[in-house]
Parts: sequence; C-alpha cells; structure tokens
Amino acid sequence: MRVVVDTNVFINGIFKQDEFSKAIFNLKSLNKISFVMNKEMQNELLVTFGDILIEAINRTKGKDSFKIFPLMAALSKCLWQVEEIDHIINTDYCKDDYSDNKFVDCCIDGDVKYLITQDQHINSISNVLEKEHNIEVLSPFQFYTKYKSKQI
Repeated sequence: MRVVVDTNVFINGIFKQDEFSKAIFNLKSLNKISFVMNKEMQNELLVTFGDILIEAINRTKGKDSFKIFPLMAALSKCLWQVEEIDHIINTDYCKDDYSDNKFVDCCIDGDVKYLITQDQHINSISNVLEKEHNIEVLSPFQFYTKYKSKQI
C-alpha cells in the first residue's frame, strides 16, 4: 500500500516520539506500506530536519547529551526505498499555506489514496480531496487504527 506522509509526521515520530507516527514508520520497515514523495517534499523534510538538528546542537553546545547519529539513522531508515515521483500537477487547495499543496499534488501525481498528516490546512480540505480525487486524509492515529482493523 502506497501512502504520502507529511513532514510533520516524520518530525513527530523522530523528535517527539509520537507513538502513532512511529507506528507508521514501523509499518514501512515491515514492508506493509511504502512512502511516495516528490522532490519538494524531500527538500522540505531535509531542511526541517537540519534546522531542528542545528537548533538542538546549539542548545546543548555539543554536550554528550545530544546524540545526532540515532536521529540520522531514524531519518535514513524512514527514507530508505521511498518511491520518488515527478511533481507535475500544481494545485491550490491549501490557500492558507500554499506549501502544503505539494503533499496533495504528490497524491494526485502518484495516484496515492492515503495522505497521512497532522496539518490543519490539509485536514480542512479533506472532504474536497476525497470527493474530487478519492484521497483519504488521515492522522497517524486514524491510519494506524484503520490499518490494524483491516478497514484499509
């Protein structure tokens, strides 16, 4: 099963240890789902991840308490064997945060049915996306619960 995962799910799973975001990554590592991304999504993730690491390093001033390698390994594991697709369509569904459209675009370009996110801008257009493109917008909790109960 192919899914598009928003940057916030990566960040919440890796840095905030959100159990349902981590469960999404576990499903991927077990080859139960696969991630689909376009270059813009990859760039956003890497820039966001880098910014968080730089902030953490500056905050701890290089003390041993901050371990960068486990975090890099977690990101690497999440990005391993991602299906990269071309960003062709440019929608404007997310008018309050235009940068969120890249996730919607990826679903449309890749014919992906599930968009996993915790973003309010994308959640606010979920009915339109389901009606017009058959894209189901789900939180990590919703996706994992539906997956485990065999509803998807």
